[in-house]
This record gives sequence, structure tokens and C-alpha cells, in this order.
Amino acid sequence: MSRLDVRGACPHDCPDTCAWIATVEDGVVTGVRGDGDHPVTAGHLCVKMQRYEERVYHPERILTPLIRTGPKGSMSLREATWSEALERVRAGLSRAIERRGPHAVLPFSYMGTQGVLQGQSMDRRFAHALGVADLDRTICLATGAWAWALTYPNGWPATDVETVGEAEMVVAWGANMVSTHLHLWPYLLEARKRGGTIVCVDPVRTKTARAADVHLAPRPGTDGALALGMLNVIFAEGLEDREFLETRAVGADDLRVRAGEWPVERAARVTGLDADVIADFARRFAAARPAFVKLGPGAQRHAHAGQALRAVLALPVVTGAWRLPGGGAHVHSAGEFPDRGAAMARPDLKPSGAGRTVNMIHLGRALAGTCDEHGPLDALVVYNANPAVVCPDSASVLAGLARDDLFTVVLEQMPTETVAYADVVLPATTQLEHLDVLWSWGHRYVTLNRPAIAPRGEARPNTEIFRMLAAAMGLEHEALREPDDALLDTYLQGFDPAFRARLDAQGWAKVDAVTDAGVKATLRNDGMTALGLDPVPDAPDGPDPDDGSLVVLTPKSHHFLNSTLVNHERLHRMAKHPVVAVSTADAARLGVADGDVVQLANGNGRIDLVAAVSDDVRGGTAVVLGNWWHRDFPGGIGANALTGQDAADLGGGPVLAARAVLSPSTRGSRSPRP
Repeated sequence: MSRLDVRGACPHDCPDTCAWIATVEDGVVTGVRGDGDHPVTAGHLCVKMQRYEERVYHPERILTPLIRTGPKGSMSLREATWSEALERVRAGLSRAIERRGPHAVLPFSYMGTQGVLQGQSMDRRFAHALGVADLDRTICLATGAWAWALTYPNGWPATDVETVGEAEMVVAWGANMVSTHLHLWPYLLEARKRGGTIVCVDPVRTKTARAADVHLAPRPGTDGALALGMLNVIFAEGLEDREFLETRAVGADDLRVRAGEWPVERAARVTGLDADVIADFARRFAAARPAFVKLGPGAQRHAHAGQALRAVLALPVVTGAWRLPGGGAHVHSAGEFPDRGAAMARPDLKPSGAGRTVNMIHLGRALAGTCDEHGPLDALVVYNANPAVVCPDSASVLAGLARDDLFTVVLEQMPTETVAYADVVLPATTQLEHLDVLWSWGHRYVTLNRPAIAPRGEARPNTEIFRMLAAAMGLEHEALREPDDALLDTYLQGFDPAFRARLDAQGWAKVDAVTDAGVKATLRNDGMTALGLDPVPDAPDGPDPDDGSLVVLTPKSHHFLNSTLVNHERLHRMAKHPVVAVSTADAARLGVADGDVVQLANGNGRIDLVAAVSDDVRGGTAVVLGNWWHRDFPGGIGANALTGQDAADLGGGPVLAARAVLSPSTRGSRSPRP
């Protein structure tokens, strides 16, 4: 028996970007484990990835090209050869371009893999050379990234998570890291061991909230009011770091005035928290030497999230938390890595002329032809994504995908609900079958992923598929033929030889710390006026009207990674079935009992699912863990049926927190999928 270990990296949309080691026996992967030498991974993987080999050998794995034989929305697909499938794709894309021009073709992808090669290189080169529409990839961190950039200019590095154990207070703000950022959690525990305090700010008592020392549960979407109430206390009681504000910030006086408009009584009325609780939090935050804030995706799902996050990000500036190791804030660490985007994506291949950009959260409108002057999309190239499930306003997305005149090609590993609408499906490799390199949005390590086994069946890496598509479309630029090892070299040209040597030797290497350039935090940013926003952070006043509806939150699941892994039976059994968690008081008011099949409905749509009465949810709130597939819901459609296509105030990010009315189901019920 032959046995070897191959170093690689988890590819999925997670800040931890774990280094792993795959064990291969006689050409078969028998296990995957966390790399014990990696400082952040520290030898363990989350429950989602502990048996990643199950994905490689999953019985539903797509291993040959497929071509549609029946109506869209069904899995009526037959096996085909690569040559037949590529010809279908050539013909379909060519028809769309001839009919309405290249802007009628949209490549749709997100972070199904975070790999630079398999998600941000040859795919982008193909799209640019073909001259098709650009995709604005906003669905996760766009609002937070904009809030960060408008508060902390280039040259101000995010806090290194490996220093967080030195903080006296660590705040998980809209972040459930026990489920979604597991490898940050040990640093919080280290801070606690040293006498620090863990605070969780979240409307829901998540796993992180249960494990924290203090849990504050404000009304959803009132993060800005909470932060401004804290700033009011800090300024009013002279707890600010005046010297730091004078030397490292602009707009402090304007923020002081704004905070003066938010006494804790006002903040309490908006957030639903006690005024004394807000004041105590503010004092303890200011007294901590230092305090650290991790801002998670949960705080970014509301209409005013950009301004709210700007207010939260002002807190460590006002208190001078950035002075000491472990202090400050973290939204993402993408800015710590050399920017190799242009070299990898080659935007210079794009023909001159006016372009078209489609925000991915507006896919339903783009398919219907109502999002801009260019008319409806006539072709989609989908990869690293499952838009049928994850995009807002599911009804419009599904209606668009069902158009007979829309040509859709999907690169996939599994028969997702997007595959059900594809005209052609091309089999993609898993992370254990291709070369890749990954940066992280949670720490400062680059990780190299070497293929552990050859591609199964007729699966091909995304890079190879896009090289084949380029050839099929008659695109001849040499950049479209560059092999994967050359793409890797292109990416690593942004790093020095010593870094490359460390990466080759151990499979991962830490980027050098970005030097603090002495730039100033912009507590007032006049560039906000061009966006129609106040230059100084502000927040809406007062809770939403009491119309009997609930705010529906869709936080990430502990067992699935977005919509990936939902069809893995082991994880599915752990997660059981979709439920809507509601408070005891709301359940009594609505006449709903634990285990009832209920409906949530609003102007966008309705869903049916099982009620779970829980004290983990504050009144006025309903919680549906995402992103279950539509087929897992009793009514056959999932949580994004309730969300619209509105964008938040910054970055074009989605407003995924919807209001809906909960009532007993009138459709009848069926048992959830076992």
C-alpha cells in the first residue's frame, strides 16, 4: 500500500482559510486533517470540513458534462462528451452575443472557492477577452469593506488576529465566530485567561453569545444607535484619548457633536437595551487596555449598515485602542496582501468602449431586463456559486433562470438547484484535485494547495475549463493559454523570494505586517456626500413601527457553508431541517406552538417551515438559519423568497433582513426532508 500526505488549504468562503493535510492511500483520499504547524489552523478543522473527502467521493458528484433534455427547473440532463458540451456552449454564448451584444452575457461567481487560480484568474481573463458584462460581487462583505475604507485609509492595517489574546476586552459584534470564524475563538479565550472580557453584540443568543461573558441583544439593525450611545458616554465623561484623536484622526469634533445628539436614553429607546447597560459597556470599552472589535457579516445585512459600521469602527479610534497590540478592529484582512488582481484577471484584455456592470444582488432584475438600459441578460456562465438559492428575491431569480430563451452554463461539483436550470453543466474539480493558492480575509497567511489526487471522472479545474471555453469561442490571446503553474508564478511575483521559499517548504507563509503609515482615521469623511450620506456616522431614530410583523434574520448555519454542503447527509442529519426560531412571547401572541408548520410572508413572497419556540431570540425577531436549499422547505422555496433586491447604504451590499408576518401555514404541511 502506498501512503502519502499532501498539504493544501480549505477553499471555502470563511475567514479562517485553514491549512490542511490530505492522506492518500493507493490513490484514494482517506482523510483530511488540520495542519498542526499552522499557527491559526492549529491542527483542527470545523465540523463542516472534517470529512472533506466525502465531497470528493459523494454519490451525487457530477463527473461528466451534462446537457439539458427536459424543462428548466428539472434535473432532466443527459451525459455528453466534452466536445459536444463545448460546442453547445459556443453556440449558446454566440447566439446571445449576436442577439443583444456581449453585455447580454454575465459571468456569475462568488466564493465557492476562495482560490486565486480557480476563482480569480482564467475565468476573469475569459470574461474580459469576450467583452461581456462585469459582475459586482457584493453579497457578503461589500458594505463592511466600504465602511472600513471610508474610516481607515490605505496604510492603516487591520488588527492582526494573532495578537487579540492581549486585549482586555474583545467584542464579537454581529459575529458568531464559534460557528463561522472558529479559529479566531481561541484568541478570545486566551484574552479571557489573562483577565479579559468577551462581549457579544447580537440580537440572537448564538453559540458565541452563550459562551461570552456579556451578551447584548439590541434590536436588529440598531448597531449604529448603540455605538453612538456609547460614544456619547465616552465623550461626555472625558474617556476619549484626546492625544490619539489629535494625531491620528480627522473629524473628531464633528463626531463629538453627533454623539452629543445620542444620549443613552435615546440609544436605549432605539436599541431596546437598558440605558445603564449601554453606559456600562461604553465605560468598560474605554477603560480596556486595549479593546478589540471583530465586526462580522451579521451587522452588514441592514439598510443603514454602512453608517452603523462606521460608528462602530470609530470606537477604537476615540478610545485609542489602536495604541496597544491586540487593540483596534477587524472586518477583513484582504488589504494586508499584495494586490495581484490586474496581473491575474488581465482587465487589459477587455475591448474598449462602454461597459456594463451588474450587481449580483440584482440578478433577478438583470434577468428580467429591469436593472439598467441594456435589457435582459441572454446568457449566464455560473461557477463557484449557487444563485438559485443564495441570491435575494428568489421568485424573480427562479423566474429568470426558467426563461426558455436564456442560455445558462454551470460549472459544478454537485447537482445544485442552479444546475436544475442549466442548459449545459461542466464537471468541476474539488480542492483535492487541482492546484491553487489562497489569501485570507481573516488572517495574514497565504496557503498553497497542491492536488492530492488526479481529477475524478472527466472533471476539470475551473482554469482548464475556461481555457477550453476560450478556445471554443475563438479567443486566441496567449494569456488565455497560460497553464496553472504559470498562473501561480504570476501571482507569487508580488512576493519576495524568501516568502516563496517558505511557502514551498511548509505550504503556508505569513505576509509581512503592513507598516502603519501614520495616516489618519476619517471620523468625518466628506466623500460620503457624493453617496448621498452624512459625512459623520449617524443612525435612524426610533424602532420600526409595531405592525405585527417580525424582523427575519438569516444568519449562517453551524453545519453548512452558505449553500455548500447542504446535500451532505451527515451534516444534513446534524442540522435536521429548516426552522424559524421565535420568542416565547411572540409564539404565544401568534398562537404558534413549538413544532408547528408556519408561514412567513411579505410583499416579496412566503415560505413554510417548522416553528421553534426559543428564548434565544428576542421579541419581534424571527431567525431562519441559511442557506438551506429550496427543496428542504415544506413549501419548496427558501428564506430568500422574503428578501428584496434593495442595496444597503454603502457598497451595494444586500439588505437581507426582511420584515414578514408569521402565522400558521395555510398550505398544509409535509414532513421535512429527513
